[in-house]
Amino acid sequence: MIPSIRYLDEFRTEDVFALFTDVYASGLMSADLGDQYACLDDFREKMQEVTARPGAIALAAEVDGKPAGYVTVIPRTAARLRHTADLNMGIASEHRGKGLGKALLDEALRRAAGGGVLEIVYLMVRADNLPAVRLYESAGFERLAVLERDIKAGADYFDGVLMRRFIP
Repeated sequence: MIPSIRYLDEFRTEDVFALFTDVYASGLMSADLGDQYACLDDFREKMQEVTARPGAIALAAEVDGKPAGYVTVIPRTAARLRHTADLNMGIASEHRGKGLGKALLDEALRRAAGGGVLEIVYLMVRADNLPAVRLYESAGFERLAVLERDIKAGADYFDGVLMRRFIP
């Protein structure tokens, strides 16, 4: 499946928030959605704030007129770190394993390379999310560190993997 890749802000905020809700409900993210966005208005405000940064990338894969996956590349704000960014992505549960993640990641990295702002992209992924780890490695990300017991969900601990990719 070759999805249509569009800017995240071309979709209704309610649809994007529903996508984020589905992704975070999977339990594979290192945080709960409510930890980052208290409500729809908070989500809208924070997304507008981060996507306004120079070099920011926020894309969605469209399936049947709705966002089915997203990727954000958010530049850091500290003066000495503005050449770096953090990548976050997720695919709706019903669309996983269909190539949407690869399409989104490839497009985000292509745009990052052409933007002239970013030099390094970092991400954190749960070590047991093997499809995601394999995807990132296939896109040129390298493992920098395994953070043992970094994520705690209820009584369970999960290792995190810190990854990096230089942007040519």
